[in-house]
Amino acid sequence: MSDLDDTLVERPPLFRAWAERFLASVGAPADLLDWVVEQDHGGHRPRREFLAALAARTGYDVPPDVFLDSHNDALSGSYRLTEETRAALKEARAAGWSVAVVTNGPTSVQTAKIEASGLAELVDAVCISEEVGVAKPDPLIFRTAAGRAGESLDGAWMLGDNLDADIAGAQGVGARAVWVRRDYDRLGYTSGAEPDLVVTSFAEAVRAVLDTTGQRATSGSCPGPAWPGTSRPPA
Repeated sequence: MSDLDDTLVERPPLFRAWAERFLASVGAPADLLDWVVEQDHGGHRPRREFLAALAARTGYDVPPDVFLDSHNDALSGSYRLTEETRAALKEARAAGWSVAVVTNGPTSVQTAKIEASGLAELVDAVCISEEVGVAKPDPLIFRTAAGRAGESLDGAWMLGDNLDADIAGAQGVGARAVWVRRDYDRLGYTSGAEPDLVVTSFAEAVRAVLDTTGQRATSGSCPGPAWPGTSRPPA
């Protein structure tokens, strides 16, 4: 299983580019950029609250729902997989793993990110918290992901950047977990979760799990379902 934001796709450069475009479009000073990034709180601040603060500071006078929709459309539509991430997913597929993306957020927004990034064709299942009715770290969302991928959680791995939501949540259902630790992460974690592995990128996480499980693909491997880890590797 894999988280989406700041695991499969790094959000900060996408958000910063959006903020630059927004400030230019409304004629606001470019030196507000760092303030906008700070106010975003890495995407964890409620969107309406963040956008209200931004509108007040820049004088952007549009209905809140219009601002919210335009922000979501522009940011979500910019999501892309790096070549390294795409290659890592293909390598995991060749090793026979199944893939489920498990992400918290609004269904429409997260679906748009998945479609824009091209992930839909590389995974076996997608579980979005709003659609499932619970959010990570609730065990139900991980069990739902495994079921949708046609797998059990026996031998599963979770890749994610959030210790409380991704790592503690996965370990709560018996899965092993890789923490994709980001230098820009400023969240204060409280779960006390200790990941099985610690890496700094999604591709590194894939390689580490494949090496740990002895499932490194070979040139003679037959393609199987994609990864990362709603299930055990094939016997």
